[in-house]
Amino acid sequence: RTLVGVGSAVLAGRLALQYGVAVMCNGGTHHAHRGHGSGWCIFNDQAVAARAAQRDAGVGQVLFVDLDVHQGDGTASIFQGDPSVFTFSMHCGEQSFPRDLACSDLDVALPAGTTDAQYMKVLRD
Repeated sequence: RTLVGVGSAVLAGRLALQYGVAVMCNGGTHHAHRGHGSGWCIFNDQAVAARAAQRDAGVGQVLFVDLDVHQGDGTASIFQGDPSVFTFSMHCGEQSFPRDLACSDLDVALPAGTTDAQYMKVLRD
């Protein structure tokens, strides 16, 4: 499953560049860091796909929009200080995982109990 997830992320990236859109149903392993897995995530499939798109297709800039309840700490740490990748994570600020947050380019921590309407307003703003 782990290796298939990484391969499908790379394939989805290639298909998106070719056709303008692609869907990947199994991914989102945003807790895996460069040197270690974390939170059920062994490899950061989306980070691998982003680097493959930059290397193989000449993609210059990559934007990560991570809307999971937990911060995308692995993705943020992998690309920290890399001007070719912007990481945005909107997550619940009152989670116990990950214990140590990484610094995304933009982190928006929402309070527990945020309603759908409040969530969408913050996202739009």
